[in-house]
Amino acid sequence: MPEQITWKSWEYVSGREIKYKWRHAWKEKPGDDYVAFDGDAQIGRIFRSQAGGGIDNRWFWIVATDGSHRLDWPSAGYEDSAYVASRRLEMIYESIKSGKRRTAHP
Repeated sequence: MPEQITWKSWEYVSGREIKYKWRHAWKEKPGDDYVAFDGDAQIGRIFRSQAGGGIDNRWFWIVATDGSHRLDWPSAGYEDSAYVASRRLEMIYESIKSGKRRTAHP
């Protein structure tokens, strides 16, 4: 299970506009499970936890890195809302894609 990550001040995602194409992960079962695409490439997934153990209703995110070096970015985590989880996934995807290490300040 992903652990809670402490984000640096310049890594906040509030106010960030949606940039990529999102759709339900399962056409036949719409719900709280979405995948994101950059063109035709799937870049990640967010879904609401139903696992119990005090983490219900949190939104898990998983970034698809396609074997790329993660550059110290986490590949999975969780947030309190779908909005923040989707923006977090997009921010990390863009950082990995552009070669930006997490340990460096912009």
